[in-house]
Amino acid sequence: MKFWIVIAALLGAALAQAAAPRLEGKVSRVTDGDSLWIEPPAPAAPVELRLEGIDAPEICQAWGPEARQALAELVLGQQVSVKTSGRDTHGRTLGTVFLGTQNVNKTLVQEGHAWSMRYKYDRGPYVADERMAKALSRGLNRDGGAILPRDFRQQHGPCQAGELPANVLGSKTPPASPPKATTVAASPRCDGRTRCSQMTSCAEATWFLKHCPGVEMDGNRDGVPCEKQWCRP
Repeated sequence: MKFWIVIAALLGAALAQAAAPRLEGKVSRVTDGDSLWIEPPAPAAPVELRLEGIDAPEICQAWGPEARQALAELVLGQQVSVKTSGRDTHGRTLGTVFLGTQNVNKTLVQEGHAWSMRYKYDRGPYVADERMAKALSRGLNRDGGAILPRDFRQQHGPCQAGELPANVLGSKTPPASPPKATTVAASPRCDGRTRCSQMTSCAEATWFLKHCPGVEMDGNRDGVPCEKQWCRP
């Protein structure tokens, strides 16, 4: 009886995976090493996607900017296919990104730009790729001492937009220069706000302009948002 229960469970999981909806579109923005925006064919709205099964460094910790750059070099402006599997706690679509036949999630782990996502006692779907990257000293494994994002957040708190804490810049390869905005609330995310009247500071408006699609806060296109309300010269 147990044998048939296991077989039924495996068959059900396989059928569910095969039936998972596909998302097609062009990558319009890369937020960090494991999240991006996809523009599906019109009239569908842009989709914020979290790459499933991997965990890249926080953007303000060592190797965070490099992980984002690696993802951007792979997929930014490219037409991709995504096998979706639901949503995360922030409302983002979860999925595995394919560039042709290449599994982008897997590639990021193989090249040392992300870890296989931990699930309690499970080391995640890409643990073998993670071990290979570590053995070959690729990416974040190059200098040693890399810590998981959850451990980083416990020690330093969540990143703020534009913030690169001086006490965590231990990588021999310094991260790229951060943006100027430094006072946005912790863990900012695109939440549908697009206008100056919905902002609370110049820093917040600047972050939304740089990271979120469809904003309407820079009429003269000079890169400075909300000059009458928040970012006065």
